[in-house]
Amino acid sequence: MTLSQYFVCFIVYGFFGWIYESLYYSVQLRKPVNTGFLHVCFCPIYGFACVGNAILFKNTENSMIIFVTSMLMISMMEYFSSWILEALFEKRWWDYSGWPVNINGRVSLLSSLAFGVMSVAQMKLLHPSVAGFVIRLSEKYTYITILLFMAIIMLDCLVTIRDMDKKDGKLWFVNEQMSVIRNANEKFSEKLKGITDKYSDAKNRIRDRMGR
Repeated sequence: MTLSQYFVCFIVYGFFGWIYESLYYSVQLRKPVNTGFLHVCFCPIYGFACVGNAILFKNTENSMIIFVTSMLMISMMEYFSSWILEALFEKRWWDYSGWPVNINGRVSLLSSLAFGVMSVAQMKLLHPSVAGFVIRLSEKYTYITILLFMAIIMLDCLVTIRDMDKKDGKLWFVNEQMSVIRNANEKFSEKLKGITDKYSDAKNRIRDRMGR
């Protein structure tokens, strides 16, 4: 594939990533959520990650290699993206602080495992169709798509930066997700404590009977 064709793949995967994230938050919070740094339906980090997978694993058939390598690569990308966005705008666009095994709330074991699974699915199931579609595009439509996308993104970036001080309203779902996760952790801890207490009681009763 040519550089321009990979760029079109970047656009496609960025759109797919926006759909995935929006659905994920919408289902979890039970209300419509429009995620992403930009106003348009596009998440750049998914575009970069998926194109990176397409380039890195184009000749790789081993699913375990894809899983482990992509998991590490995307986790590092996610960590530094979170750090850069927070350094530039003093805001967090995602937060895994309530998740088990996380690093500074920027990445977590569960999300990294999910990215590894999705990368295998991308390379084995999705990318052949996406690549086939992009390759079939004529050179004319490829360049039109790229120029139109770049114009929209540049305009969106200007608007996003201009309205950055107003963005707290857009990030409401980050705080709500943290509340959902905290409540889930509390319920899990309560159930785990209940199971542990029942086990201890049963153990003590058995010990008492054997002592008699």
